[in-house]
Amino acid sequence: SAAEPKGQLTAPVAGTVFRSWGDPTDAGPATGLSYHAAPSARVVSPCAGRVSFAEQFRSYGLLLIVDCGGGYHAVLAGFERLDVKAGQDLRAGEPVGVMPGWDPGAGSRPSLYIELRHGGQPVNPAPWLKATS
Repeated sequence: SAAEPKGQLTAPVAGTVFRSWGDPTDAGPATGLSYHAAPSARVVSPCAGRVSFAEQFRSYGLLLIVDCGGGYHAVLAGFERLDVKAGQDLRAGEPVGVMPGWDPGAGSRPSLYIELRHGGQPVNPAPWLKATS
């Protein structure tokens, strides 16, 4: 059930979490997780659900919001390209876009941000993520 978080979400990208829930940021404690991934890495939906939003949003760049059901929404930002549209149904692990390409010697590494929200409030996504081997 949605009340038991353990392992219900798929990691959105193969990579390393470099900023965890609660870590200090310029805007206060982090309210999500940030991943470093390979250039042009494939990003997948963390849950089965419906795309609520998939377009450019303010300074976040391309933003994806997936309605995971039960009042939960996954918010992802940091894409180079989105491959889904609002209203589209998704399976957990289904490709939704790609990370930017980058040259390790030419500036800051792109990152993928994921936030899990319940009733509009951020909740720590870490306990929800499936363990990866």
